[in-house]
Amino acid sequence: MWAEEKKLSVITEDWAPYNYLEDGVLKGFSVEVVQHIIDRLNLKISIEVYPSMRTTLMLGSVPGTMMITMLRTPERETKYKWIGPLGDGHIYFYKKGDSPLEIASLDDARKVKLIGCRHAGLVLNTLKSAGFANLDPTSTDGESVYKKLLLGRCDLAISDTPLGVKHILKKLNMPASALVQTPVKLVGAPLYIACSTDIADQDIALWQKTLDGLKASGVFAALQKKYSE
Repeated sequence: MWAEEKKLSVITEDWAPYNYLEDGVLKGFSVEVVQHIIDRLNLKISIEVYPSMRTTLMLGSVPGTMMITMLRTPERETKYKWIGPLGDGHIYFYKKGDSPLEIASLDDARKVKLIGCRHAGLVLNTLKSAGFANLDPTSTDGESVYKKLLLGRCDLAISDTPLGVKHILKKLNMPASALVQTPVKLVGAPLYIACSTDIADQDIALWQKTLDGLKASGVFAALQKKYSE
């Protein structure tokens, strides 16, 4: 009742394997976790998909909004309320499987000719803040980023978590060895459900308690296994 009265909404973007559309059907690890929470709380809420930039704008401007899935970074800490964690959100530079490049530091990555990344978002902003000028930020999704790397159109690529890269390679029918994860991590933050600050603390606590229950019951672990295979 409280959710409907307060017009709670849950929104997401296309970011596999956490939340993504496949043949018009919304799927993903985070989607299933949140759906379990919604069901356990007997709420009548549907998860709506929007473009990435719009979800962030909605989260900051539309009351009663929850968004999946977001990296909980220090810069974002006070902007939202949080439910989680849902997992680790480490994002590394990748090179092509047969690449001779030795990438052991951010400085090494700065020296390559071109790095593929998305056109907007946390990764691009972090790269720019770290002084990267060798960027190709023209891709609108992670799959496009790593396709460019596979085709030799860039030297390195960075966009998704290791789980996301694994999902993309599987979708492209490519072996895991087609891309190599370098030891250089650009972003390291846990994954959470981000919530607009107007949502009452007691409601955040109820969702958190329900999520903790999913973890205690083994449902959460089963979903982790499902999406890591």
